[in-house]
Amino acid sequence: MLTKLPVEIRGTRLGLAPFDDLLIERLARHDIYFLCFPFDLDLMVGFVGGDFAWEMSAAGEAAGVDFVVDRLCAIFGGDVRKHVGRAMMTNWGGERFVRGAYAAARPGRSRARATLMQPVAEKIFFAGEHLAGPLMQTCGGARLSGEAVARMVAAQLAAK
Repeated sequence: MLTKLPVEIRGTRLGLAPFDDLLIERLARHDIYFLCFPFDLDLMVGFVGGDFAWEMSAAGEAAGVDFVVDRLCAIFGGDVRKHVGRAMMTNWGGERFVRGAYAAARPGRSRARATLMQPVAEKIFFAGEHLAGPLMQTCGGARLSGEAVARMVAAQLAAK
């Protein structure tokens, strides 16, 4: 699972440039990765994964936001708190239709995606972020994959 923790940072860039990557490694797998100020927005997006993401999800949004702000303060100093605006945590693990699923293939298993791209008995078609090639794991990729499969299905139906 991957949990995202977006945090608004107002009035400072903390010496970071748009799209800088920041990885804070901690003991006990409590690592957090930040995508910093994408598109020069007042935003840093924290990412935690695996078992720690499940722990964070169980602890709740307030605990997740506290964790993110504490990690930023540990790196940049306590003054960061006065620049923190809105913050939240995704609840991907709580979504009943996905239950924390993410389009990441286990090491050595990415070939399975090619199998998923093949229709089953020319009646069942798969589409989504997991089949989006270079846009894998993105909403845009999911949409483009869905549109491509819809065109395939429409062409198949038109040929009958």
